[in-house]
Amino acid sequence: MAGHRNLPTARSCTGYHVTDMADTITISVKLFATLKRYLPPGNEDGVRLTLPAGATVQDAIDALKIPRDHAGMLVAGDTYIEVGTPLTDGLQLNIFPPLAGGVL
Repeated sequence: MAGHRNLPTARSCTGYHVTDMADTITISVKLFATLKRYLPPGNEDGVRLTLPAGATVQDAIDALKIPRDHAGMLVAGDTYIEVGTPLTDGLQLNIFPPLAGGVL
């Protein structure tokens, strides 16, 4: 993936048995703020995940063992996406915790 840092690849994804690399996609995932604790040790810049073709954003969240209510804002490129969005090979997925704020 041109322009991307060499990120570690997490190949074992809970609930999946990948038998043929042609049946997989590889994405880059960056986690922000409190979600960084779900990255494998030594991978503060993110991780690459290999998932079955047809996997969704929720599958990536589950593969990283992030509790479903902790993934608040999901962004691919400059587009907000939903947990049911299908992933494509080479995608950069950015996951932010829920944001809170208000007026004082």
